[in-house]
Amino acid sequence: MKFTLSWLLEYLETNASLEEITDKLTHIGLEVEDVIDNSRLTGFIVAEVLEVVPHPNADKLKLCKVDDGSKILQIVCGANNVREGMKTVLASLGSTLPESDFTIKPTKIRGVLSEGMLCSASELALVQEESEGIIELSDDYKVGDKFFNCDPVIDINVTPNRGDCLGIYGIARDLAATGIGTLKTLSIPQLTSSINSPIDVEVTDGESFISGIYIANVKNQESPKWLKDRLESIGMRSISAIVDITNYIMISFSRPMHAYDAKKIEGELTVRKANDGEKFAGLNGKEYLLNKDISVIAGDKNIHGIAGIIGGKCSECTLETTDIFLESAWFDPISITKSSRQLGISTDASYRFARSVDPEFTFDGLNLAAKMILDLCGGETSSVVSAGSLDSADTKVSFDYQDVNKFGSVSVSPDEVLDILTKLGFSIDKKTEGNWNVQVPSWRPDVTIPADLIEEVTRIYGYDKIKEEPLPNNVEEVDSTYDNLRILMTNRGFHEVLTWSFMSESTAEKFGYSNKLFIIDNPFNNSFNIMRPSIMPNLLQVTADNIAHGISDLAIFEIGPIYDGEAQSKYVLSGIRSGNNLPRNHYNTDRKVDVFDAKADCIAALEFFNVNCDNLTIEKAEKEHYHPGKSGTLSFKNKVAGYFGELHPNILDLFDIKQKVVGFEVILENIENLPVSRKKFIDYKYQSVKRDFAFIVNKDVEVGNIINVIKKSSELITEVLIFDVYHGNNIEPNKMSIALSVTFCSPIHTLTEKEIQKESSAIVNLVCENTGGTLRTYR
Repeated sequence: MKFTLSWLLEYLETNASLEEITDKLTHIGLEVEDVIDNSRLTGFIVAEVLEVVPHPNADKLKLCKVDDGSKILQIVCGANNVREGMKTVLASLGSTLPESDFTIKPTKIRGVLSEGMLCSASELALVQEESEGIIELSDDYKVGDKFFNCDPVIDINVTPNRGDCLGIYGIARDLAATGIGTLKTLSIPQLTSSINSPIDVEVTDGESFISGIYIANVKNQESPKWLKDRLESIGMRSISAIVDITNYIMISFSRPMHAYDAKKIEGELTVRKANDGEKFAGLNGKEYLLNKDISVIAGDKNIHGIAGIIGGKCSECTLETTDIFLESAWFDPISITKSSRQLGISTDASYRFARSVDPEFTFDGLNLAAKMILDLCGGETSSVVSAGSLDSADTKVSFDYQDVNKFGSVSVSPDEVLDILTKLGFSIDKKTEGNWNVQVPSWRPDVTIPADLIEEVTRIYGYDKIKEEPLPNNVEEVDSTYDNLRILMTNRGFHEVLTWSFMSESTAEKFGYSNKLFIIDNPFNNSFNIMRPSIMPNLLQVTADNIAHGISDLAIFEIGPIYDGEAQSKYVLSGIRSGNNLPRNHYNTDRKVDVFDAKADCIAALEFFNVNCDNLTIEKAEKEHYHPGKSGTLSFKNKVAGYFGELHPNILDLFDIKQKVVGFEVILENIENLPVSRKKFIDYKYQSVKRDFAFIVNKDVEVGNIINVIKKSSELITEVLIFDVYHGNNIEPNKMSIALSVTFCSPIHTLTEKEIQKESSAIVNLVCENTGGTLRTYR
């Protein structure tokens, strides 16, 4: 929101400096993003050409005597249109051209001194295309005046709830409430009608209000200098007096308006929903295809505007316009927001309507604009015609002023609270000493509860006056379990990532999830329209992004909620590995990650919670995003502890990943239902013994079962490792050879060969009984 200092001072009486005003704006939540200093434009003066004679040494140049209001200057000019008596713009000595580093200096041109420069419109950055000749000014301009409005321009950031501060009057109101100045009383003119409006209005969309005045016999013309300066100083192009007045009212009071060329309207104006496939030509020269969700303002034959967004080319006001219909309306903010997004149009009007404009200022804004048009363009007015429902929210809040000090941690008196709220436009009925009945003004639909009033008083009183309070010493200790789990994953070489808690519904369906319960009604884009049923797609997207940037060796994890069909979210630890297991090194010990890395990560996380993984069963993973032959589900009595495995190639194709990726998921919510076994530390002082076994088993035997059988065969076994899996020559086609290394150790004595032989025989017997395997070798 841009405005000049002088424009603000039209509504705020103050002696405060520019710096004090901008500081105060930021302190009350209207953050100043920029202050544009226009002092460099002071050297551009309105001047009059008194005499034009040929240059003595150049045929195409002319020697001019120019009056700048204080002295007569000699200027060399090459423009064809320069002539005696014309008013133009003089760039005086020392000035720098806008959007250029060219500085005007006294210069001899073909032997004749030139004491300045007469400027064209393009040199003044008023137009983009190259201008022919110097700019010619109307009689409205006074010789000696500055051509540009050199007021500083203030640019503030307005939050979406403060539609009232998209008008300068609303900003002045907030500043006045701080005590920096006094808000000037606004005088609303009362017009006398002398004609009847030949255009009536109607509303059929069920959500809008429209009002208007017919003004006949106007003389549309170029705006006076003061009005053009106001608009151009904030980046708005001056079009004509009538159009500029509607823009002036919009910027001043956050009251969008529109003026139609009345002679181009047939029948009455109706606010209705568009028909699917209707076309509309806007004032911006573009054509739009409409649908039944968009409100339009239409006559009998043409659509004259998209409600609250943009007017139509067919009823555009030009300098030839003689009769106008001046519209002031109220449109539903949500409807305007949706229509603006669908059509890809953002205008000053739609920006304000989407944030809600003051419904009670609809008629006041209409009268102010009509009065300005009569003053500048003449004409005769009709009475106001209107249609639709103008429902202003009658919001009353029961408020205890003592809550400001209690929750705002400030020391503000009841009189100060009353003064602040009153200056902000709130009406207070003191029911009791501690309970006030506060009437919310029509321009503040964002204030609905007592906490809103506390915030209003606190921000105006000053956030810098909030007292420092010591933290309470009875804070409960926060559970650090997940933080310790993060440390574990970091020690295993992972990096933590944080991703969105939502994702694309189409992606979720490709991962096998389809649940309408978690569809988001109003997503900020279609890539995030469902609460995520799994973290894995998000991690794969992070992986794809890293690979695209040349990082192919990756290990990432996230702890967060998922939404997979139950009414509440549940927390999950998910991780992904891709590329090599170790960074490149001169020992050549790195290899490509595989399913066993993911399994080890999953088990390490479960063991962190003291889960006895020996009692877990490993079954085929039923998740569609895992490879069916290289994945598994860890569970206990039908309660899933986690998943691990290689990601399915079809899933990797969705993310354009060309290398193998493995992952795991631990369902943290299910940990409490799993068997717990706290391992005691045993100090093995005596020598351990290793023995290797090779068993021939059927290919459908799960290796994990063999390991569990061996571990349970003896308390002397401290470790079981697989070091070879073989199928080929000398092995039957449906068989495979599994080679394992078993470590024996006793905490109380050195094992004898007899004891070792006894334990080894028990291993062979149990494996044969439980798996049907036979001993191939033993050493």
